[in-house]
Amino acid sequence: MDVKHHRCTLVKPAESLRRKFRLNIFDKKASDLHIAVLFLYNKPGTSPNSQIMLGLSKALSYYPQLAGRLSDGHFVVDDDDCGVPVFETTVTGQLDDFLPLEPSPSLYDLHPHPEGSNPMLMVQLNRFDCGGLVIGLCASHKVADGQAMSNFFLSWSQLVRSPETELDRRPIHDQESLLVPRNPPVCSHPHERIEFSDSPPPAGDTADVSDKIHNLVVNYSWEFVNELKKRASSATSPAGFQPSTFACLLSHVWRKVSIARGLRDDEVTSVRVLVNGRPRLGIAPEFFGNVVLDAYPKTTVEELVK
Repeated sequence: MDVKHHRCTLVKPAESLRRKFRLNIFDKKASDLHIAVLFLYNKPGTSPNSQIMLGLSKALSYYPQLAGRLSDGHFVVDDDDCGVPVFETTVTGQLDDFLPLEPSPSLYDLHPHPEGSNPMLMVQLNRFDCGGLVIGLCASHKVADGQAMSNFFLSWSQLVRSPETELDRRPIHDQESLLVPRNPPVCSHPHERIEFSDSPPPAGDTADVSDKIHNLVVNYSWEFVNELKKRASSATSPAGFQPSTFACLLSHVWRKVSIARGLRDDEVTSVRVLVNGRPRLGIAPEFFGNVVLDAYPKTTVEELVK
C-alpha cells in the first residue's frame, strides 16, 4: 500500500479554551496507551478534508480533553499548546481492491503513531484514487473509554454534515458530582492488583513483552451463533433469561481455550471482562471519560467444560 504524506495541520477547538481537567479514578486505572481505529468510506462524494477538519474543530469545543495534553495527572487545555494533529495523505489504488481489510502490517500506514509525543488524539485522512476515504485515528485510553469515544465520533460526524447545528447529545464532564468517593474510603472488594498510587512499580515487576503478539480473527456464522445462544438459553436459570451474543461467544472461546490448554478438572480458570460502569453507577451515557470496570468470572475447569 503506497501512502504518501502531504501535510500536517494542528486543528484547535473552534472556541478559545484554557482549562484543566482532573483524571477520574477510572482514568488513572486505564492503560496508558493509544488505541487505533479505522473508518472506511468507499463511496465517492465524501466530505472534503477541509470540511472534516472544520467539524473536528467544532467538536473539540465540546470535547476539549482530546485537544489537551496530559500533565501531572491532569488534562491541560491551553490555547498556546493544544490541538489535534491531522495528517493528510493520498493512497495509490482503488479502496475496493483492498477490501475487506485483513489484519496486516500495511494497515499501520493508515493511522498516525504517537512515537513519544503525547497528543490525546491524532487523525490521518487517507484519500484513495477512487475518491474513497479511510480515516485513521489514534486516541489515548487515558482520556476516554470506548463508549465516550463513540459519542465523540457521532458528534464529530454530525458537525461535519451540519457545522452550525447544536449537538443532539452533549458530553457530560461533571466528574466531581458523579464520581464521589466514599468517605472514609472503604476497600470492600479485591482489586486484582490494580494500584492507584503514584509510586513506580518495583524493579522486575513488569510483564515480559519480548514475544510478539499474534492476532487471530475467528469468524462464526449466524447459524452457529444462533444455535449456541439456543443451547445457552436452555441451560441457564432463571427461566426466561436470554444470554447476549457476546456472553455466549466469550463463554464458548473460554471453554475451548481451557480444553486446549489441557488443564486439570480441579484447576480454577478465569477470564477478564471489561464492563461499562455507566448504567451500574447511575451515570448518563453521555459522560466523557473512563468508566470501565474489570470483572473476573471464575470457575473450575470441570464446571466450565462439562
